[in-house]
Parts: sequence; C-alpha cells; structure tokens
Amino acid sequence: MLESIPGKVFVVGVVLLIAFIAYSSQLVLFIPAYGGWNYTSLTMLLPLNLLVGMVFYNYYLSVATDPGKIPVHWEPPSSLVVSKEITSEGITGPRYCKSCNVYKPPRSHHCRYCGRCVLKMDHHCPWINNCVGYDNYGHFMRFIIYADIACSYVIVLLVGRVRAIMDAIRHFQFDAEPDTTQIIFMVLNFVLAFIVVFCVGILTCYQLYCMSKNQTNIESWERGKVEGLVKRGKIPPVNYPFDVGFYRNLCEVLGPNPLTWLWPKKMQGDGLSFPVTTETDPRLPYYWPPRDPDDLRPSIFSSRYKRRQEAQRLLAEDPDAVLEESDGYYDSGSFISDSEAEYSIEDEEEGMRHLVNNRLYDLSGTYFDDTLPTGQHRRNPHGTAMDDSLDSDSDTIPLSTFASRKKIPSSKED
Repeated sequence: MLESIPGKVFVVGVVLLIAFIAYSSQLVLFIPAYGGWNYTSLTMLLPLNLLVGMVFYNYYLSVATDPGKIPVHWEPPSSLVVSKEITSEGITGPRYCKSCNVYKPPRSHHCRYCGRCVLKMDHHCPWINNCVGYDNYGHFMRFIIYADIACSYVIVLLVGRVRAIMDAIRHFQFDAEPDTTQIIFMVLNFVLAFIVVFCVGILTCYQLYCMSKNQTNIESWERGKVEGLVKRGKIPPVNYPFDVGFYRNLCEVLGPNPLTWLWPKKMQGDGLSFPVTTETDPRLPYYWPPRDPDDLRPSIFSSRYKRRQEAQRLLAEDPDAVLEESDGYYDSGSFISDSEAEYSIEDEEEGMRHLVNNRLYDLSGTYFDDTLPTGQHRRNPHGTAMDDSLDSDSDTIPLSTFASRKKIPSSKED
C-alpha cells in the first residue's frame, strides 16, 4: 500500500507535522500564556526554535543528499578478492549486481525502490523519499535525534502550561482557564508530540545501537544469519569485520570531533573502503557476508549447473583440456532490496517443460513423442503401432472409447 503513495506526499506530510507541532503550540498556547514576546517567552521559546531549525535543516539534507553512487567502472582490487570460490565455507568471489551490471563495493546493496545500488545502504526510508546510505546517514541520524529532542521539549512546555493552569484554578483565578480552541490545540500537540517521541524514539535507539556496532540495518540482519550458520556448523567461525570499537564506530558516522557530532557536516571518505578489525583477512569485506553453502549449490535447471556438467564431461574426455574459469562474482541476494537470484522459478519451469515434452511416460508404460515426423506412427515400448486417435486432442474422445481399448501390458508383465 505504501508503495502506491508518491514519496513527495510523505515529505510534505512530515514537513506539515513538524510545522504544526512547532508553531501552533507557540502561537496558540505559549506566547499568549507568557504575555506576548518578552524576556520570559524568548527564554523559553528560543531553544525550541533553534531545535526546530535543526530538525528542518537536517531533514532537508536527508532528502536532498544522494545516499551514494558507485563510481563508473569501479572494480575491487584484484589482489584482495578470492581467486577461487569455496562454496563449502560460503566464500564467493566479489559481489556483483546483475541489475546494474556493476561490482558492489563493501557494504553496498541494490535498492529496488531507487532502482540502483547504494553505498553502505542502511534502508530505504519512505519518510524522506530516499535511501539512507553512506553520504546521508549522518544527516538522517541528526534529523531523528533533533526531532526527539524538539518534541520532548514541546511536551515539557505543555506539561508546564497545564501545571500553571491547575495552580491558577486552585487559587480561584478562573480567568486563567484556557478557551475551547486552546484546549483542542493542547490535546493535539500533546498527542502528536508523544507519538513522534515514541515512534521516532524507538527508531533512534535502534539506529544508535546499530551505529555503536558499526552496522547498518541490512548488516544487522546479515550478522544474525551468519551467526546462525556458524552455530549450525555450516561455515567456519567468522567475525564481523567492520566493528572497530564503540568510539571509532560513532566517529565513522558523526565525525572525528565529538563536539561537532550534532552539527551538520559532509561525510568523510569515499564509501568504497572502510576500516576493519585487526587480524581481518583484507579480502573478507569484498565478499561479506559468507553465504549458506546450500544456497550456493546450483539448481539442476540453472545455467551454472549446466556449465559445471559440461566442464566435467570435457575433462572426462580430455583430462588435459583447458577450461575457462566460471564467473568470479555473485549477486548478493542477501536482502530483499538486492538483485534477483541467479536463476528463478521460471527457469525451472522452462527446463521441466522441455523435459516433459521430449518424452512423457504414462502410467501404462506408453509414451507420447510430439516430435515425430509427419506420417510416422507412435509406438509403444513393444514396437507395435499406436492408435493415432491418441493425440493431443484426445480429450474430445468419449470415455467409453478408452474403456473399450485393450490395455498394453507393461514390461514387468512380459
């Protein structure tokens, strides 16, 4: 359902929501309560407007900044990629996107909404009508952090306003009671601000957790899958290579200076290479995550399986034959936003269709071959000619006709 809604609608909705909470609360509730613009109102509302300004600016950067494109003709260093696949350990060649026809740098993924690969893709966010990737990840983090702080500040001001009203009523100052319009706006602002703090707060906590581990949403899912493969003994133990420590992980996203972590800034680096833990195989980032060996076992209907069978046949005929190496890459299919797998169900259906059409055995031991030349009769396994009425149009023959025919004995009855 969300896919059918244009992304600009979400952007406009977010802008209107932020503006409503920020400005309706000030114009209708706080400024009249403080007696207009004065020292008290400036002291209370200036921090709010600064926070709102940072929310809007970081939201604009999140929407307008390209999350990161793979440079044209980029290829992984030939010395840092596996020279041979070890499917039993889930080790493959460098990752490759068959949709974009490009190699994937470490931590990159194909977004099916944007229709291209994104550097260090975290997720596609409909609320910003953009992917959260390497170049706008910091902007997105600052946006949700400032949104939480600003809405929490509004809630604090609203609670203070309610307490002031209750104190005035207890002292019989009934002229301080809010009118109907103020009550409606007070309820709306409190409900909307609470919803934002609750929902965005959960997202912020999870994103901060992922950032402390130096992992994206996709990599969090991948790490869980790899750990499951290790526990089941399908692949050898392997450590996540990009977790370089809590402080360095935060610096990777927010910048090297903690004093400017919440100040908007451009990401450093190119998004093509990343620091890794010590004693990490330098080739690991180029094929991370290791894959399930069962997924690497080709289908009997796939082109890869056919190439392997043909290679085995040629080697059996000529052991000294020189064969071309298979493709030294794979298309990561490790997440829903990645490209399609090497083969699909349509390939299997096509292969099965050819298999069935070439020779179809029925339960009585006879077969039908639609490829016979014109004028030749079909024969059963005993060599006798079969009735030509048993053709593809036999569904029009009355059932009594089949019942009256003599059954041809099978080979087991001879």
